[in-house]
Amino acid sequence: MLKLNPLARIVRVSSRTLLGALALLSAPTTFNSSLPQASGNELIANAAEVKQYVPPSGRERLQRTEGSGSRGCTNSIPVSLKLLTPSDHIAQTVSGRPTFFWYISNPTNVPMEFSLVEPGMTQPIFQQQLKVDKAGIVKVELPANVSELAVSKQYRWTVALVCSQKRPSENIYARAWIERVSASPELNQKLAAATSDRDRALIYARSGIWQDAIATLYRVYTANPGENQALDALNKLLEQVGLTQVAASN
Repeated sequence: MLKLNPLARIVRVSSRTLLGALALLSAPTTFNSSLPQASGNELIANAAEVKQYVPPSGRERLQRTEGSGSRGCTNSIPVSLKLLTPSDHIAQTVSGRPTFFWYISNPTNVPMEFSLVEPGMTQPIFQQQLKVDKAGIVKVELPANVSELAVSKQYRWTVALVCSQKRPSENIYARAWIERVSASPELNQKLAAATSDRDRALIYARSGIWQDAIATLYRVYTANPGENQALDALNKLLEQVGLTQVAASN
């Protein structure tokens, strides 16, 4: 289960640790991965319910969601990074400025770089270099001065360990795509009727809106550090798309 790191340093582009507070917009957040067990009988804590993430149909596309670095690159112990997104299909969002998450296995002394690229363009619409000195999950939000994602477009996002500025081929990176979709009237109706953000996260998951499901659960815990049910639900979603190592890491 995810093990939270209360000392994780905040350097975000709108981010914070799971046990931390909001920080400045220019940096990510890390937290160690070990989610505690859920308790109670609320709907979102029910394992059978949480596992009902339903991927969108017709969206299969293999993605390079994992990268690893050798000791020679990081000048420390080897480092791996995993994007918190499905590897066999494109994650969807209904948000114009979604939140992006990835996991880093160990601290690293080389910078990390997040990039978001619009289809048909070579230059990123948003790029940020980050210093991440704690293992755990990193969160980045798009700032308000970045245009909202367009509906029905698939954007590529990349996280790289910048081992060499002069030789990009030596960098370690992972990449995936995200697509903004319109919220259907049925989805809006269900969200409006939900009585808690935990239930809204489950609604997103059942509707195939991966990115907003995990972002909502993250936000629930951040607002309520004792919200173990939200953490347990997040773990189960990660496990469902094959991110078991992240959910179970100590």
